[in-house]
Amino acid sequence: MVRKELIELKETLEKEKRALMKGAIEEILKWASYKARLANYLKDKADFTKEEQEMLEEIFKINEKNKMIIQAGLNFVEEAYSFLTNIFCQQETYGKVPQQPPRVISKSA
Repeated sequence: MVRKELIELKETLEKEKRALMKGAIEEILKWASYKARLANYLKDKADFTKEEQEMLEEIFKINEKNKMIIQAGLNFVEEAYSFLTNIFCQQETYGKVPQQPPRVISKSA
């Protein structure tokens, strides 16, 4: 019999994955917090059955996939920021013009 905390952790990871795919930040934070509490609780338990160890391996794989989704999202944000910075910042200057941070040119765009 698998512990209910392991089943809850697996379900939480699945819910976190769906939230990541939707980009629902508040949901992601909720599931991440709950996941951390469950993982902390299970951390002290050492006597896992073979069935529970198999479930832990599944949980680990799901968590790794979620981490890859998060990393892909962060990479996208970094590239978008770099792209927008290049567009909105002055590239070449003549004389001594201080570099200015990116700014919105038009609010209707």
